[in-house]
Amino acid sequence: MKAVVCIVCLCMTGLNGYGQTTVFKGELLNNNTLVKNYTITIDGNPATTNESGVFTTAINSSTTQVEVKTSDKTYIILYPIGGRVLIPKNPALLTQIVLESFQSSGQIKSYMASLSQLKDAAKKGQADTKALQNKIDSIAANLKKLGYSNEDLRAAREKQDGIDLFYPEISAALQNYILQAQSLMIAFKFIGVYAFVNVNALTQYAQTQNGFNQAFEKLYVNYPTYSKKMSDYWDDPALSKTFGEIADTLIYGIGKNKIVPLNDIKNQINQYFQNQVSDKDKEKLKKEIQSQIETQVPAITDQLAVMEQRVKLFLSQLKN
Repeated sequence: MKAVVCIVCLCMTGLNGYGQTTVFKGELLNNNTLVKNYTITIDGNPATTNESGVFTTAINSSTTQVEVKTSDKTYIILYPIGGRVLIPKNPALLTQIVLESFQSSGQIKSYMASLSQLKDAAKKGQADTKALQNKIDSIAANLKKLGYSNEDLRAAREKQDGIDLFYPEISAALQNYILQAQSLMIAFKFIGVYAFVNVNALTQYAQTQNGFNQAFEKLYVNYPTYSKKMSDYWDDPALSKTFGEIADTLIYGIGKNKIVPLNDIKNQINQYFQNQVSDKDKEKLKKEIQSQIETQVPAITDQLAVMEQRVKLFLSQLKN
């Protein structure tokens, strides 16, 4: 009977030891910034950070390692790799867990860039497609270890397809607008000097104006579509905002507000040659036209030069 009692006591002692808990504390970081009010799971149990980016949870005192996962698709666990976290022996120590944005993960960007490279290589008939495919498969395997699903990878492939389709079009629309607008400013300077000597100078201007009108229409009509595609495929609010600012400046700030009114100068030149003004007023009109060109065109030219650099910077960010 005593033996039975001893066995029962030993079992109870073991159960009491197993049931003891300790505190596990940690902080969440993303780009060296504390992540506040975000929930992770620790061995399946939720834990939420406070305003200091710190979480506290109870775990069994015998636990030496836990698995940490994010609770949604906002972040992934970047470190420790695989989300396997060793429990410090001192419960007062704070464990750092590093998160990375799910959408802007370096590995997902590498995956998408490799997909684009593979398509380019296949189009050109290059021989390194097998090596690229192996690289893509390796990155995909690592992404799955980080918590990405097949659906996530499919979505990434669709985004890259959209980027590959619309980057050339958006790039061409912006660059051609700048080019055609700059050509139009040169044409205005040309007619300011030569139109009063040779009316044929207006013919060259008309051709340049047609080129600008087409570039303007292209950007103006497709502006809403490009804005939506920026949101759909690049998934970067900062890039979408920058595109909107650039497009608004080109279409309205420069195009409608400054370049379109210059048509009045062309109309005045037509009046000059069509004898719609008296001979004594011709010289006055000529000086007025040349003065307008000298005043307005250089300012627009300078603004276009600034926008050209801004567009180049934006496109480099969009490409990367």
